[in-house]
Amino acid sequence: MKLFRWGIAAAATGMSVLAMLPGTAQAAPTASVSVKPTCAFGEITGSGNGSGEPISTKAGQNLVTYTTVRNAKSAPLSGVFFDYQMAAPSNHKGAAPTVWWKYNGGSWHHLITSWYPATKASTAQWEGGDAVLGNLPGNTTRKLEMTVDYPAGATRGFYPGTLLAGAKTCGHQLLGAIPVTTAYEPR
Repeated sequence: MKLFRWGIAAAATGMSVLAMLPGTAQAAPTASVSVKPTCAFGEITGSGNGSGEPISTKAGQNLVTYTTVRNAKSAPLSGVFFDYQMAAPSNHKGAAPTVWWKYNGGSWHHLITSWYPATKASTAQWEGGDAVLGNLPGNTTRKLEMTVDYPAGATRGFYPGTLLAGAKTCGHQLLGAIPVTTAYEPR
């Protein structure tokens, strides 16, 4: 009867019945070395600049903003990328802002933006395609530097921006949203 109870307990825990017998040497349980990402919103976080956006006071002024990109979980993420959206201050298209980015001290990359007019479901906005950052180990933080230049003819006002972050390992799942906002107020 004791072996039967031990057998049920062993089956429930994945152990061998022999390992449960008194006087039998038992190996330490092995931990899984591979941690998988949860692929849930909040897995990627960042500091953003929501309360301290830079303001351009003339056309062509180079606005620089710094933010962090953090893997908030222990699982590494591969193929981390972001899409950048800047809501326009009005439905008037105006001239396109120029956006550049640099990740973790790397080289500068131009982020080409496209205009999307307002719809019933969203405001007018400029959107950049996928910007690939690379791999982000678990529980690590990296620096993302962005510049935005507003040319003559750009619409005057506040441009609330958001980095929408994801990772190739999680498909199309949104893992984080980081505010990166600027304003164009020429004098």
